[in-house]
Amino acid sequence: MPDRRPSPLDRVLRTAARLRRRGPAELAGVARDRLLAWVRSEDELIMLARRSQGPVPEVRHDPGLALRVASAADGELYERAIGTESAATFRRRLTATTRCFFVEGGDGLLHASWVTTGAAWTREIDAYVVPPPGDAYVYESFTRPEARGRGVYPFALLGICEWAAGAGVTTVWVAVEAGNAPSLKAIRKAGFERVYEMRFGRRWGRLTLVVERPDGAVTPGVAARVEG
Repeated sequence: MPDRRPSPLDRVLRTAARLRRRGPAELAGVARDRLLAWVRSEDELIMLARRSQGPVPEVRHDPGLALRVASAADGELYERAIGTESAATFRRRLTATTRCFFVEGGDGLLHASWVTTGAAWTREIDAYVVPPPGDAYVYESFTRPEARGRGVYPFALLGICEWAAGAGVTTVWVAVEAGNAPSLKAIRKAGFERVYEMRFGRRWGRLTLVVERPDGAVTPGVAARVEG
């Protein structure tokens, strides 16, 4: 079962949660940025991958961090600490193929990452990203501002890879926007390697998407693949 495209009701509930937890200034900033991107934008998603049972790099991080799989009972915690989902929409997203992983420490919930072995709706490209059979895809990762620079994201990715190895998942995939240098650095620290890029852009809402494969060939939307 895919992590589906949000319904109109989901969008309302998410917006209300963001307003409550992150405030009107951030909500206004998100709305402005998305409007500008709808009018005219160009960007690139870099897709990286790592074998779940590959060599484990040494990553420095704060002591006392713990990774766990979230449950439906964690909806209120996610809404309060992360703020991008309501408790209800968080619970609805959890399925047999879609999980959310929490990193917790002395300051409470520090980080959340979604992981699917099915498919994940990706707003930036208006499509589903689907990992190859037997693989998993990590997305919508968020580290709370006060926890950044403490090795939390690489810690989460290494823990997810350990979980994946135990669950029989061969390869873990993750995507990051080309301009997000801190996240790209964190992902590489966890042993992920760049595989291919997805270039996308909009002109008055019309999307153009091109996937560049490792062999240099350029084709419209495929692989860990993209489905409309």
